[in-house]
Amino acid sequence: MPFKKVNSKPLNLLLAMLFLQATSYITVLFDIPVARQILLFTYLTFVPGYLIVKLLKFSFEPLETLVFSIGFGVAFLMLVGLALNELGFMAGLSQPLSAIPLIVVLNNVILTAALLTYLKKERSEVPCVSFGFVKWIMPLLVPLILSVVGAVFVGVYGDNCLLLLMILAISLVAAFLTLKSKVPSVAYALAVFIIGVSLLFHSSLASKYITTFGSDVSLEHFVFKNTLENGFWSSVSPAYWHIGLGRLNGMLSITVLPTVYSNLLNLDSTWVFKLVFPLIFVFVPLCLYLLWKKSFGVKWAFVSVFFFMATTTFYTELLGLNRQMIAELFFALLLFVLLDKRMNGLQRMFSFTIFSFGLVVSHYGIAEIFLFLIVFALVCLLVFKRRINNLTVGMVVLFFVIMFVWYIYTSNASVFESLLDFGEHVYQQLGEFFNLESRGETVLRGLGLENPPTIWNAISRFFAYATE
Repeated sequence: MPFKKVNSKPLNLLLAMLFLQATSYITVLFDIPVARQILLFTYLTFVPGYLIVKLLKFSFEPLETLVFSIGFGVAFLMLVGLALNELGFMAGLSQPLSAIPLIVVLNNVILTAALLTYLKKERSEVPCVSFGFVKWIMPLLVPLILSVVGAVFVGVYGDNCLLLLMILAISLVAAFLTLKSKVPSVAYALAVFIIGVSLLFHSSLASKYITTFGSDVSLEHFVFKNTLENGFWSSVSPAYWHIGLGRLNGMLSITVLPTVYSNLLNLDSTWVFKLVFPLIFVFVPLCLYLLWKKSFGVKWAFVSVFFFMATTTFYTELLGLNRQMIAELFFALLLFVLLDKRMNGLQRMFSFTIFSFGLVVSHYGIAEIFLFLIVFALVCLLVFKRRINNLTVGMVVLFFVIMFVWYIYTSNASVFESLLDFGEHVYQQLGEFFNLESRGETVLRGLGLENPPTIWNAISRFFAYATE
């Protein structure tokens, strides 16, 4: 077995949290490079979510626990950041999203969760790595090494030979895992993670600047920098004349979340988008793998996810849509919540609420798509008179309320106004579609609906229709 589970006593978990918190204070106060970035990213992204998973007693496998911990962790940072932002001014803080208030508040909330876990006597299952796992991880690291080193070579020397070798290595890994008869599930999951990181980094690290790939990442970076430099997030649009900036300013995924990471990790805003967000986004294909393997098995789930990652959009355009990267993580987790049959009512409703909030404050477009999806699914269930507890009317109403309350009361209702404008535009286009006068002269002539220009044309039409 690649993993062996070892039960850890509740006191050990609490002591580990205290050690991590002490280390986080030291790295922030003394600004220890590298250690601050690696430790705090892992600690803030994984630990809060892991404690939530333990408190709610999810019966998950280690990989499912990891993915849900990341999802809960990212949502936790946005929620606590938002709460600190709103309550900080009441406490007299001019910059509530600066490093010291953030680390103090986040550590206190995490410590509270750790104490609750200890009081509930929750044991932690710590996976122990065996030799069989090391046997798989060593060759799978080759594409990742080629990706990072190759991207540096492109930026410094303009030589992409190593990146070409990386693509070849990824192809060989995918072919080997597909053709081999017996491969452990964790090896497929590890391959998904490493291939995803390699593909994302080979694009994002090739330049020291943010690459747009034709997207609006420059506007995302503007609202992020505006929040970062002010030290707080304002729900009022930074430019009332620019409705696009208003929509982006209402997304916590590109305002509060990167500000938290930038201040605590002491990372430049550019590198937050180039390093941190791809590392979070790579858990989307991993979540899809866990979702699909239940229906198609581990091998075909890996093949499906590989084709998902192999599309050009995955490692190009999405790197310029940072809010969409975060939103897709919550979208995938919401699908997991709706399709998983092991959760009880409390676990499902809590997860649905947190991930719904995360999706709504991450990307308005994907939130609207998910709303349409669950409404359509609920209507189908009602029409065919099938009862299922995974999706209820209350869950749909909850998502609707979260979505429209947030979009109406933030950034001068820019998102809501855009939705109304889009609906009006679609209505006008449909009206023109059914209006014959909107057709061109050639189209009307082809349809036989244009007034005959001469009597001879009218006679020829009559004979044409009569002989058809």
